[in-house]
Amino acid sequence: MRYLLLLILILSVSCLNEKQQAEMILRHYIDKNTELIRNYAMESKVALWNLNLSGNERDYKKLIALELDFNNSNQNNPDNFAPDRFTTFTRNVFTNEQDFKLLRRLKNSGLVTDTLLKRQLSVLYQSFMGPQVEAERYKKLRFTETKLWQSFVGVEVVWEGRKFKGSQLDSLRSNSNDWNMLKMVHEAYREKARQISGDIVAMVKMRNEFARDFGYADYYQLALETKDQTPEKIISLLREIGEETDQPFFETKTTIDKLLAKRYHLPVTDLRSYHYNDERRSYLPLRFSQKMDSLYREKDPVQLAAAFFEGIGLPVQEVIDQSDLKFRKGKSSGTSVYNIDFSKDIRMMSTIYNNTEGMKKMMHLCGHASHLTNIRDNIPFLLKDPNSVVTEGVASFFENLPSNSSWLKGEFGLDEASNQEFRLLCMHYLQVDRLFRFRRLLVKSLFEREIYRDPDQNLGELWYRLNEKYLGIIPPTDPEPSDWATSGYFTSFSCTVHNFVLADLFAGQLQHYLETNILNAQNSQYQHNRAIGNFLVEKVYQYGDLLPWEQLIVQATGEPLNPLYLANYLSGDHTGEAATGNREPIPQKGHRIIASAAKKQTTN
Repeated sequence: MRYLLLLILILSVSCLNEKQQAEMILRHYIDKNTELIRNYAMESKVALWNLNLSGNERDYKKLIALELDFNNSNQNNPDNFAPDRFTTFTRNVFTNEQDFKLLRRLKNSGLVTDTLLKRQLSVLYQSFMGPQVEAERYKKLRFTETKLWQSFVGVEVVWEGRKFKGSQLDSLRSNSNDWNMLKMVHEAYREKARQISGDIVAMVKMRNEFARDFGYADYYQLALETKDQTPEKIISLLREIGEETDQPFFETKTTIDKLLAKRYHLPVTDLRSYHYNDERRSYLPLRFSQKMDSLYREKDPVQLAAAFFEGIGLPVQEVIDQSDLKFRKGKSSGTSVYNIDFSKDIRMMSTIYNNTEGMKKMMHLCGHASHLTNIRDNIPFLLKDPNSVVTEGVASFFENLPSNSSWLKGEFGLDEASNQEFRLLCMHYLQVDRLFRFRRLLVKSLFEREIYRDPDQNLGELWYRLNEKYLGIIPPTDPEPSDWATSGYFTSFSCTVHNFVLADLFAGQLQHYLETNILNAQNSQYQHNRAIGNFLVEKVYQYGDLLPWEQLIVQATGEPLNPLYLANYLSGDHTGEAATGNREPIPQKGHRIIASAAKKQTTN
């Protein structure tokens, strides 16, 4: 029926040229279906929120049933559909075969040249792909994806008579000096990896088959195309930044190993992968992180973040009020923002404690929230969600501020002696923890590309090789073919890990631009500096995904994405803090400062 209406429309505009006809038809289709797609997006995100809040199997099945109903893969169970948010809801938007043929014809014709229409056509075409696959095959893929995504929620360890799981495990590992406990946690994740690694590979293969049905070499290529990226360009950029940070990383890695050896009472040669396996652990001496955490003993990171963003003209309190930021049993241990309906309904989920890590999480979350609430209303719905490189880059910029001595001084009113002490701590963080985390992301990005290129290769050997090359981590004495699957990232393999690397590059470039052009102009403080908020809204936030991410970065910072800014921060060639015009220079090779601290360290 819909296809017939479109044919009638074609006949009615036959006096127009082919290009005008094609673009008019596409506009008509978008106008007719956008509200239905928007409602489905809102409904599915509410279901995902409920699932991660409860961890309940009922909510997991609800999420799957919702998508299968909407995508016409649940044809034999028409009564299953029961939306939470809408009293009426039209299903099967993406399943009409004739509609898809029309969109494919428009895409392949090259007649749609209007920039906005062309970008929306690309989004629509990608959305239609999945439901065009045979229903049972598509259903199997989606069940596998969603089930794997929740795989590590139930991992728990009994230590000293107590059970730990989720975010409690992260806290346990971060604050313990007992490597036996680390190994126990690692083995719990290893066991889960053994159970799911085959399913992950099967999911990758199913996705590749799906991509080849539509003419792509693999799913990785398909996923990048809709994000204005190509595999060749991304891998080239990853390798470039890897080379730029090789020397500072391996210089610092020597010190990291000495610090870990002291902490766990081991010779350096006995360090193994599980001594490094906590995604967010500080590799600095425990007393360093305890000193940073002392700032938050009587300060709530949630309130601090709300006040900071209010002060720079990007209020997020309404978002915080709709969020869940306390520990609760069964809740996902992850940290996420749920964009239900942009400025009208955005929610954050995490477990925030009164420490530096809790502050970083809140700043990251509020960075996303401030972005989503400031996208222009007149941006087409299909182009409102910002590109992940840009939005993650902004969030990473804010996440790094609690490790920036200028920000700390303004936030806590530090005296000169305290400011100097925290200034050195921030330098240590930048050149140790942040550098290590960045290199870890490089490993994951390159592994993700490789598993889609050849899922049948020896993935365990590939994982160990990349870890040794980029992180200097010695393979375990008891290698497991499935060790790569201990990372929660790899339960989704959504071809997004590289975006976090690019986001870090953008965060460094954004920091450099703000320091040079805003903080050094009139107000050198971050706090209550509305020029920061005004700049982000005017140059970045308001556009959503209206512009390709590379173009938006040029518009915001005046130049293309440049890896050297982050490389300089991480190697110590830049202080990583706002210039005030009267500070002392900091040594370019920060590992020497850290090494000096390591010599003075007493056993924690």
